Amino acid sequence: MIQSLLRQQLDAELACSREVLVAAQQAPLGWKPHEVSFSLGRLAMHVATIPSWMPAFTRGDGYDMGAGGPGPRMPATAAEILEAYDDAVVRAHAVLDTLDDRALAESWTLLRDGAPIATMPRAEAVSRYVVRHLVHHRGQLTVYLRLCGIPVPALYGDSADRRMLPPEAEVGA
Repeated sequence: MIQSLLRQQLDAELACSREVLVAAQQAPLGWKPHEVSFSLGRLAMHVATIPSWMPAFTRGDGYDMGAGGPGPRMPATAAEILEAYDDAVVRAHAVLDTLDDRALAESWTLLRDGAPIATMPRAEAVSRYVVRHLVHHRGQLTVYLRLCGIPVPALYGDSADRRMLPPEAEVGA
């Protein structure tokens, strides 16, 4: 039951994320809204690769952020972003599909340089640090798109650029 719900949650957000990454194909990859911000390309690559974190959150009893690498790389082309995303989705599904509810209920700890930050059931770690982390950075990416004049996809409802339903299909129209 837990695995099935987590898979549904992940798949719904993956579909939305792909739409945003497709829109980002039109974007200037080197553009930044602020000097301390990731470039649009690096942020898009971060969104694209977050699903590939699934093994780190499902194998073992925790993950040490201090042992992480330099963060997302800057893609040379927009096509690399979707390639990385498609690969990350395959990896995420392959790992999640091997887990049962018992494994997802096991305790998992996030550490920074060996110091515990948070302990929770593995299912919550996947939901928080993969699914919701993906949603957070995807939201940032939609702001980047807006600031670059690129139409923002409709995700949970209409965006200012795209309606989910034609006007005649609206309730009360």
